[in-house]
Amino acid sequence: MSEAITPTVELKRVAPEDAEALLATNSHNRNLRPARVIQLANAMRRGEWEVNGQTLKIASDGTLIDGQHRLHAVVQSGIPIETLVMRNLPPEAQDTVDTGRKRRLADILKIEGYKDTHALAAAVNILHRYRNGLRIDYSQSGAPSPPQAMELIAQEPQIIESVKVARLLAKKVPGPIGVFAALHCVFVQIDPDPAEEFFEKLKEGDELEKGDPVLSLRNQLTRPQKDRGYTQSPATVTGLTCKAFNFRRKGTRKGLLTFRKDEKIPTIDPPAERLDGDG
Repeated sequence: MSEAITPTVELKRVAPEDAEALLATNSHNRNLRPARVIQLANAMRRGEWEVNGQTLKIASDGTLIDGQHRLHAVVQSGIPIETLVMRNLPPEAQDTVDTGRKRRLADILKIEGYKDTHALAAAVNILHRYRNGLRIDYSQSGAPSPPQAMELIAQEPQIIESVKVARLLAKKVPGPIGVFAALHCVFVQIDPDPAEEFFEKLKEGDELEKGDPVLSLRNQLTRPQKDRGYTQSPATVTGLTCKAFNFRRKGTRKGLLTFRKDEKIPTIDPPAERLDGDG
């Protein structure tokens, strides 16, 4: 009877060429998720990679059990990383790898002591995308890493109060809380009083005359969606809301708001008195 092989673990520097060699042994891993690779590669380029106890796992027959996304990210980024490498695992150990749920941004925010963390995570995601000119959605590609998210909250603490405003708004007007919160944060920083009035009017719907962009936006967001629930995309809601805010500040009447899929998200200009450069 042969002796059992004892698994070993060591801290190693894994360069792109090492990653390619390990990936060559990746004979029966799960399907690769390109968006996850991009996310990890971007984090490596930003210097956010840290040794956190997670290991690259290699079976006793030399095949890769776990770590393909990290290794592909090393190759894609061209950045060497230090990581723990565990070897000599039984090949059948792969059946028990990654069966738990990955920790999400909302989980991390909860650990850090924040409240309403699912809404806050969604708001930070949208605010990050808006600030960086990225596609407005909730996909993994383009989402902020935890360090980026924490830095954004530190730089724009208004987002905490904006989530509270968006939570109340979403009870009366169907729409993504993350979008409402992110845009409230943006609008308030640019033009506080009109922004607060805009969102209050949008929430309550009181004393709005025909042609008021807020009424047009509210009607569009609250109209029935053929019993399928809320269907407008985060990008569409963002585009429509930005347009409504711009039109209202200019005093432009608008009976119907439109936003095409190929349109860019409108920018929000400073108030007119700040455009003359007089400070």
